[in-house]
Amino acid sequence: MLYKDFQETNIIITGASSGIGKELVRLLLPSKPQILAVDFDAAGLGKLQVEFPEIHILEADLSSKSGNEKILNWISTRWNRVDFCFANAGKAEFGPAENQNWKEADQLFQLNVHSPIQIGLALRELFPKAIFRLVITASAMSFWTIPGYSLYAASKSALLQWARTVWAEKSGDWLILVFPIATKTKFFETAGKDIPKAWPMQSPSWVATSILRGVAKGRKRIFPSPLFLSMLVANRFLRFIRPLYQLLEQRKYKKWLKKHSES
Repeated sequence: MLYKDFQETNIIITGASSGIGKELVRLLLPSKPQILAVDFDAAGLGKLQVEFPEIHILEADLSSKSGNEKILNWISTRWNRVDFCFANAGKAEFGPAENQNWKEADQLFQLNVHSPIQIGLALRELFPKAIFRLVITASAMSFWTIPGYSLYAASKSALLQWARTVWAEKSGDWLILVFPIATKTKFFETAGKDIPKAWPMQSPSWVATSILRGVAKGRKRIFPSPLFLSMLVANRFLRFIRPLYQLLEQRKYKKWLKKHSES
């Protein structure tokens, strides 16, 4: 599909070697933009460039404060503007709140929260005359938490509150947040061992398509799942919906705890 809004644009995509990021690359290429695909996985980036040789690739670890510097250095010597930055890189951890890796929480928050905010602000400063859009992959857990994801939910909620403040200041036309539900990517594999998968689930292709359509329509908040958005609205009037959903997820969580306590 050809997306006219992305024709002849310069685009950064982080977390680009798999999942939603890879689908964004695939869907955008027919519009012939210049794409810089960023990931910490060098092997994954290599495979991505073999599949899509017209893209640029850059290995960068965005859980480190120096990660964004690599992107900015690359951009400043090659492009005269950035039109879109899809800040999609992120990770999760799963387990009881007291057992999650709080000692290294700063790295997760750097990746999930600080990095997308910092790169957006830096690009606006670098190219002040450009019409720029920062599209951050947040999560449905920004609104509804699920047992086992205390650290991840905290980071995604932080993103939402920051964005709400920017929008409230009437200075955030450049900022877009995306709230996917569970997606069939490596998310669950990297979050923990044999962790329960939240319901419902969507494909990364569907999520990426929803993102591009939402950006093209000028939306500030993008919900790839109409079902989740409907549940979010309905829960304002039928307050049992969220507790019921969380009860179902809590049962999965307890089964996971029991299984791992016996192993």
